[in-house]
Amino acid sequence: MILNDLDDTQLQTTAGEDTNKEKILREMTKAKVCFGHSVSRLHPRMKPFISSVKNTQTIIDLEKTYDLLLKAKEFFKKLKEEGGTVLFVNINPATNDITEEAAKKTNNPYITNRWIGGFLTNFEVISKRIAYFNDLKKKAETGELEKYTKKEQLKFKEELKELEEIFGGVKDVNKLPNAIFVIDARIHHYAVKEAQKTNIPIIALVNTDNDPTGINYPIPASDLHRTSVEFITKFITE
Repeated sequence: MILNDLDDTQLQTTAGEDTNKEKILREMTKAKVCFGHSVSRLHPRMKPFISSVKNTQTIIDLEKTYDLLLKAKEFFKKLKEEGGTVLFVNINPATNDITEEAAKKTNNPYITNRWIGGFLTNFEVISKRIAYFNDLKKKAETGELEKYTKKEQLKFKEELKELEEIFGGVKDVNKLPNAIFVIDARIHHYAVKEAQKTNIPIIALVNTDNDPTGINYPIPASDLHRTSVEFITKFITE
Protein backbone atom coordinates (compact mmCIF):
# COMPACT_ATOMS: atom_id res chain seq x y z
CA MET A 1 0.00 0.00 0.00
CA ILE A 2 1.26 3.48 -0.94
CA LEU A 3 1.68 5.79 2.05
CA ASN A 4 -0.33 8.57 0.38
CA ASP A 5 -3.32 6.24 0.04
CA LEU A 6 -3.59 5.79 3.83
CA ASP A 7 -6.17 7.82 5.69
CA ASP A 8 -5.41 9.51 9.05
CA THR A 9 -6.74 6.58 11.12
CA GLN A 10 -4.60 4.04 9.26
CA LEU A 11 -1.55 6.30 9.60
CA GLN A 12 -2.06 6.57 13.36
CA THR A 13 -2.49 2.80 13.71
CA THR A 14 0.61 2.05 11.65
CA ALA A 15 2.66 4.61 13.55
CA GLY A 16 1.38 3.24 16.85
CA GLU A 17 2.29 -0.32 15.92
CA ASP A 18 5.77 0.72 14.81
CA THR A 19 6.35 2.69 18.02
CA ASN A 20 5.17 -0.22 20.15
CA LYS A 21 7.38 -2.67 18.24
CA GLU A 22 10.43 -0.45 18.68
CA LYS A 23 9.68 -0.21 22.40
CA ILE A 24 9.42 -4.00 22.74
CA LEU A 25 12.61 -4.55 20.74
CA ARG A 26 14.46 -2.16 23.05
CA GLU A 27 13.08 -3.99 26.08
CA MET A 28 14.17 -7.33 24.64
CA THR A 29 17.67 -5.97 24.04
CA LYS A 30 17.83 -4.68 27.61
CA ALA A 31 16.65 -8.06 28.89
CA LYS A 32 19.46 -9.77 26.92
CA VAL A 33 17.02 -11.89 24.93
CA CYS A 34 19.39 -11.76 21.93
CA PHE A 35 22.32 -13.67 23.45
CA GLY A 36 22.54 -17.23 22.19
CA HIS A 37 25.07 -19.95 22.94
CA SER A 38 28.52 -20.14 21.38
CA VAL A 39 28.65 -20.82 17.66
CA SER A 40 30.14 -24.27 18.36
CA ARG A 41 26.83 -25.27 19.96
CA LEU A 42 24.64 -23.81 17.21
CA HIS A 43 21.97 -26.22 16.01
CA PRO A 44 21.76 -26.15 12.19
CA ARG A 45 18.00 -25.55 12.27
CA MET A 46 18.48 -22.39 14.34
CA LYS A 47 20.63 -20.68 11.70
CA PRO A 48 17.67 -18.75 10.21
CA PHE A 49 17.17 -17.05 13.58
CA ILE A 50 20.76 -15.81 13.91
CA SER A 51 21.63 -12.24 12.92
CA SER A 52 25.37 -12.33 13.66
CA VAL A 53 28.22 -13.84 15.67
CA LYS A 54 30.32 -11.77 18.07
CA ASN A 55 33.40 -13.25 19.72
CA THR A 56 32.08 -16.78 19.00
CA GLN A 57 28.70 -15.96 20.62
CA THR A 58 25.62 -16.18 18.43
CA ILE A 59 23.29 -13.18 18.37
CA ILE A 60 19.59 -13.87 17.88
CA ASP A 61 17.62 -11.82 15.37
CA LEU A 62 15.15 -10.00 17.64
CA GLU A 63 12.97 -8.97 14.70
CA LYS A 64 12.16 -12.65 14.14
CA THR A 65 11.79 -13.27 17.87
CA TYR A 66 9.31 -10.39 18.03
CA ASP A 67 7.11 -11.85 15.28
CA LEU A 68 7.09 -15.33 16.82
CA LEU A 69 6.52 -13.91 20.29
CA LEU A 70 3.34 -12.17 19.12
CA LYS A 71 2.05 -15.43 17.61
CA ALA A 72 2.72 -17.32 20.86
CA LYS A 73 1.05 -14.61 22.92
CA GLU A 74 -2.04 -14.59 20.68
CA PHE A 75 -2.30 -18.38 20.93
CA PHE A 76 -1.98 -18.27 24.73
CA LYS A 77 -4.56 -15.48 24.96
CA LYS A 78 -7.06 -17.36 22.79
CA LEU A 79 -6.64 -20.54 24.84
CA LYS A 80 -7.29 -18.69 28.09
CA GLU A 81 -10.35 -16.94 26.63
CA GLU A 82 -11.73 -20.36 25.67
CA GLY A 83 -11.07 -21.71 29.17
CA GLY A 84 -8.11 -23.84 28.13
CA THR A 85 -5.24 -24.95 30.33
CA VAL A 86 -1.53 -24.50 29.69
CA LEU A 87 1.00 -26.64 31.53
CA PHE A 88 4.07 -24.58 32.45
CA VAL A 89 7.34 -26.55 32.53
CA ASN A 90 10.73 -25.34 33.76
CA ILE A 91 12.98 -27.52 35.92
CA ASN A 92 15.94 -25.13 35.80
CA PRO A 93 16.54 -24.03 39.45
CA ALA A 94 17.88 -20.67 38.24
CA THR A 95 14.58 -19.60 36.69
CA ASN A 96 11.85 -22.06 37.70
CA ASP A 97 10.44 -19.59 40.24
CA ILE A 98 9.56 -17.27 37.35
CA THR A 99 7.62 -20.07 35.69
CA GLU A 100 5.83 -21.07 38.89
CA GLU A 101 4.80 -17.49 39.63
CA ALA A 102 3.46 -16.96 36.09
CA ALA A 103 1.52 -20.24 36.21
CA LYS A 104 -0.10 -19.31 39.50
CA LYS A 105 -1.01 -15.82 38.28
CA THR A 106 -2.72 -17.25 35.22
CA ASN A 107 -4.32 -20.17 37.10
CA ASN A 108 -2.38 -22.82 35.24
CA PRO A 109 -0.63 -25.99 36.43
CA TYR A 110 3.14 -26.20 36.54
CA ILE A 111 6.04 -28.65 36.86
CA THR A 112 9.20 -27.02 38.21
CA ASN A 113 11.09 -29.71 40.11
CA ARG A 114 11.46 -32.62 37.71
CA TRP A 115 9.51 -33.81 34.73
CA ILE A 116 6.92 -36.44 35.59
CA GLY A 117 7.54 -39.22 33.10
CA GLY A 118 4.32 -40.24 31.35
CA PHE A 119 2.42 -37.18 32.51
CA LEU A 120 1.05 -36.65 29.00
CA THR A 121 1.44 -40.08 27.38
CA ASN A 122 0.26 -42.11 30.38
CA PHE A 123 -2.02 -39.60 32.06
CA GLU A 124 -4.53 -42.20 33.27
CA VAL A 125 -1.93 -43.74 35.57
CA ILE A 126 -0.49 -40.37 36.62
CA SER A 127 -3.97 -39.06 37.47
CA LYS A 128 -4.39 -41.93 39.95
CA ARG A 129 -1.17 -40.88 41.69
CA ILE A 130 -2.42 -37.30 41.83
CA ALA A 131 -5.69 -38.53 43.35
CA TYR A 132 -3.74 -40.54 45.94
CA PHE A 133 -1.63 -37.48 46.79
CA ASN A 134 -4.72 -35.30 47.25
CA ASP A 135 -6.40 -37.93 49.40
CA LEU A 136 -3.33 -38.34 51.61
CA LYS A 137 -3.00 -34.58 51.94
CA LYS A 138 -6.65 -34.26 52.97
CA LYS A 139 -6.25 -36.98 55.59
CA ALA A 140 -3.20 -35.21 57.01
CA GLU A 141 -5.09 -31.91 57.21
CA THR A 142 -8.18 -33.41 58.84
CA GLY A 143 -6.23 -35.45 61.37
CA GLU A 144 -7.22 -38.83 59.97
CA LEU A 145 -3.61 -40.01 60.06
CA GLU A 146 -3.41 -39.59 63.84
CA LYS A 147 -4.96 -43.02 64.36
CA TYR A 148 -1.74 -44.57 63.08
CA THR A 149 1.41 -45.17 65.12
CA LYS A 150 4.06 -42.45 65.30
CA LYS A 151 6.30 -44.49 63.04
CA GLU A 152 3.53 -44.86 60.45
CA GLN A 153 2.67 -41.16 60.72
CA LEU A 154 6.30 -40.26 60.07
CA LYS A 155 6.30 -42.50 57.01
CA PHE A 156 3.16 -40.80 55.68
CA LYS A 157 4.68 -37.40 56.37
CA GLU A 158 7.81 -38.24 54.39
CA GLU A 159 5.73 -39.68 51.55
CA LEU A 160 3.53 -36.58 51.50
CA LYS A 161 6.57 -34.32 51.28
CA GLU A 162 7.92 -36.27 48.32
CA LEU A 163 4.55 -36.28 46.57
CA GLU A 164 4.19 -32.54 47.15
CA GLU A 165 7.47 -31.92 45.32
CA ILE A 166 6.32 -34.04 42.40
CA PHE A 167 2.61 -33.25 42.12
CA GLY A 168 2.20 -29.98 44.03
CA GLY A 169 1.91 -27.89 40.87
CA VAL A 170 -0.50 -30.25 39.12
CA LYS A 171 -2.69 -31.31 42.06
CA ASP A 172 -5.82 -29.84 40.45
CA VAL A 173 -5.23 -31.35 36.99
CA ASN A 174 -7.92 -33.85 36.02
CA LYS A 175 -7.44 -33.86 32.25
CA LEU A 176 -4.68 -33.32 29.70
CA PRO A 177 -3.66 -29.68 29.19
CA ASN A 178 -4.56 -27.87 25.98
CA ALA A 179 -0.93 -26.79 25.51
CA ILE A 180 2.44 -26.75 27.26
CA PHE A 181 4.83 -23.84 27.73
CA VAL A 182 8.46 -24.87 28.26
CA ILE A 183 11.57 -22.85 28.96
CA ASP A 184 14.34 -24.36 26.81
CA ALA A 185 13.06 -27.13 24.56
CA ARG A 186 16.41 -28.95 24.71
CA ILE A 187 16.56 -29.67 28.43
CA HIS A 188 12.84 -30.43 28.43
CA HIS A 189 13.01 -32.79 25.46
CA TYR A 190 11.04 -35.49 27.31
CA ALA A 191 8.14 -33.09 27.89
CA VAL A 192 8.34 -31.96 24.26
CA LYS A 193 8.32 -35.54 22.95
CA GLU A 194 5.32 -36.46 25.09
CA ALA A 195 3.43 -33.39 23.89
CA GLN A 196 4.21 -34.27 20.28
CA LYS A 197 3.01 -37.86 20.77
CA THR A 198 -0.28 -36.65 22.23
CA ASN A 199 -0.71 -33.82 19.70
CA ILE A 200 -0.61 -31.13 22.38
CA PRO A 201 0.57 -27.74 21.03
CA ILE A 202 3.93 -26.54 22.34
CA ILE A 203 5.02 -23.00 23.19
CA ALA A 204 8.75 -23.04 23.85
CA LEU A 205 11.66 -20.74 24.44
CA VAL A 206 14.35 -22.10 22.11
CA ASN A 207 17.97 -21.06 22.39
CA THR A 208 20.47 -21.47 19.57
CA ASP A 209 21.40 -24.99 20.69
CA ASN A 210 17.78 -26.18 20.45
CA ASP A 211 16.03 -28.00 17.62
CA PRO A 212 12.84 -26.04 16.84
CA THR A 213 11.43 -28.87 14.73
CA GLY A 214 7.99 -29.87 15.92
CA ILE A 215 7.57 -26.84 18.18
CA ASN A 216 4.28 -25.16 17.28
CA TYR A 217 5.22 -21.79 18.73
CA PRO A 218 9.03 -21.50 19.01
CA ILE A 219 10.45 -18.33 20.56
CA PRO A 220 14.17 -17.81 19.79
CA ALA A 221 15.59 -16.31 22.98
CA SER A 222 18.30 -16.65 25.57
CA ASP A 223 17.90 -19.06 28.45
CA LEU A 224 21.33 -17.95 29.71
CA HIS A 225 19.97 -14.81 31.33
CA ARG A 226 17.23 -14.70 33.95
CA THR A 227 16.08 -11.36 32.56
CA SER A 228 15.40 -12.98 29.19
CA VAL A 229 13.32 -15.82 30.66
CA GLU A 230 11.42 -13.31 32.78
CA PHE A 231 10.70 -11.03 29.83
CA ILE A 232 9.48 -13.83 27.53
CA THR A 233 7.30 -15.38 30.26
CA LYS A 234 5.72 -12.10 31.31
CA PHE A 235 5.16 -10.92 27.75
CA ILE A 236 3.17 -14.04 26.87
CA THR A 237 1.20 -14.32 30.08
CA GLU A 238 0.42 -10.67 30.71
